[in-house]
Amino acid sequence: MKTTVLGDRYELMDKIGEGGMASVYRARCRTLDRIVAVKILKEELLNDKSFVEKFNTEALSAAQLSHPNIVNVFDVGQQDQLYYIVMEYVEGKSLKELLDTEAPLTVEMAVDIAIGICDGIHHAHSKGIIHRDIKPHNILITSDGIVKVADFGIAQAISQKTITFGGNIVGSVHYISPEQAKGEAVGPASDIYSLGCVLYEMLTARLPFDADSPITVALKHMYDEPASPRNINPKIPPALEGIIMKAMEKLPAERFTSAEAMRNALLDLEGNSLAGYKRSNRNGKTLILPPWKEQEMDGVLKKKKIRTPFLVGIIIAVLGLLGGFLSTMGGQLFPDEVAVPNIVGMDIKEAERELSKVNLSMSVIQEFNDEYDKNIIFFQNPGPEQKVKEGREIKVKMSKGSELQKTPSLRGLKLIDAEIKLRNEGLELGRTEKIYDDKYEADIVISQNPEAGSRIKKGSKVDLMVSKGKTPEKVAMPKLLGLSLKEASNKLQENKLLPGEVKYQPSSEYYSDQVCSQEIETGVLVDENSSIALTVSQGPGPLAKVKDIEFSLPLEQDYYKVLISIKDSQGKRQVYEELHRAGDTVYAAVRYYGSGELEILLNGKSYKTMKL
Repeated sequence: MKTTVLGDRYELMDKIGEGGMASVYRARCRTLDRIVAVKILKEELLNDKSFVEKFNTEALSAAQLSHPNIVNVFDVGQQDQLYYIVMEYVEGKSLKELLDTEAPLTVEMAVDIAIGICDGIHHAHSKGIIHRDIKPHNILITSDGIVKVADFGIAQAISQKTITFGGNIVGSVHYISPEQAKGEAVGPASDIYSLGCVLYEMLTARLPFDADSPITVALKHMYDEPASPRNINPKIPPALEGIIMKAMEKLPAERFTSAEAMRNALLDLEGNSLAGYKRSNRNGKTLILPPWKEQEMDGVLKKKKIRTPFLVGIIIAVLGLLGGFLSTMGGQLFPDEVAVPNIVGMDIKEAERELSKVNLSMSVIQEFNDEYDKNIIFFQNPGPEQKVKEGREIKVKMSKGSELQKTPSLRGLKLIDAEIKLRNEGLELGRTEKIYDDKYEADIVISQNPEAGSRIKKGSKVDLMVSKGKTPEKVAMPKLLGLSLKEASNKLQENKLLPGEVKYQPSSEYYSDQVCSQEIETGVLVDENSSIALTVSQGPGPLAKVKDIEFSLPLEQDYYKVLISIKDSQGKRQVYEELHRAGDTVYAAVRYYGSGELEILLNGKSYKTMKL
């Protein structure tokens, strides 16, 4: 069977999982000879270009994260029609699997897991990345008991596609925050709410909200209060219930101010209510210690039982040998201390001479370095002036010079594909300028700087010029003042323009919901499909005004039917209709609103117009 290799680097071995959006494979990285997990987007999602673009962007952001409580992202790539993300391979099981077999968890274990999750999401929040889909399925626990949060960055792209009322609400709805369910902007507080739901489930073996319909569950998150966890599991300390309920407050401002604050509250709880529980370390990791089985403990004790007389004999023999050894080798076992010289900036031969003066040696690692010339030492450990024993080996790094590489050709690629290619080559996307171009489609790279084939340093930025598509046709800006917002939107679309940002402000000239200001004046030529910002009146609108009209009728005909109509901010209407003899003087008091125009008609023909 043919072996699939992605990016000339990742050799797929076997399929280890499948979800709604990706298949997961165990793979070997040929470059670093290590096992990784590769997620490949499902084919049905590839037709949604906006989703694919967001997936790549978010995954690239997540690749910046590095923390012991996060499943780290190593690489993002594309090969033919396959979009994939390379992640840390975790041996263990998900929290979902643990809950399926052991829920409810002990208070101590649940708190430990929650602290690990807090540590992971706090690190991500400090980098400006929100998970948006914290749930037991995305929490992994290694065989060593380390808690790791998975799918950072991926969740954000998924949530835009799945967790909406316009489409289908999927499994994540059981842990969704109220603001996320409403379609509002989310921040770190949303992840804290979801973590509160997970902690609730760990301790009660129940979801905080459940119903037959996903929409009903989302509405419960928005408006209902969860049942008291202590009523379900009396073993939960009151203080821990308080932490859960605070994390699940409806308003984000009433939750913990950060994941770190929630972590500290859980640690304070450990220091008081859970003081008797033994843990192995607190240095950024949480280890869950499985209890000893009696048979295993008995086996260990049996293996370690040694008869006392035999043990005493061994000790005496060892002490005798040690005494003779120390009498002959004491000087070599306890060498003198010396100060490590500063060898940073020296070439390799000069560094060897300096170290030999104080009876020290060195081991050398070569690395590329932009600041130091080739064969120059740029790092040492232990550092200068530190005290060490004679004969100690000093670890140093020697520069291989700047790492120059060829700039890849990006012209003709889509912008997102160009960014991925730069990342894979160890380069970064620089400034992006977008211009109209009749040759290239929208989002296609037109040119680059530096040019393809140029030799640049690893990590350098490449600026791109990207097409906005064909130069659009020009259309004249229509008059929108006085129209309702709906009428104005329809008129814009009729003229191949788009409604843009809408602002509201009080107006004494236009009534509520009437356009009182438009971004571009009537008649100005603008590009087709431009977005036009509008300002809409909040009222109260214009007050009534009165204008006295006086005029004499002509003598050509015996009688005249006199009509007076007005067009103002309230629309067009007739305000006067009478039959008069020729030569009569007509008097009328006309009421109007805002500004407008008055027209006099005699026997159905326009006689006179005037501005109001």
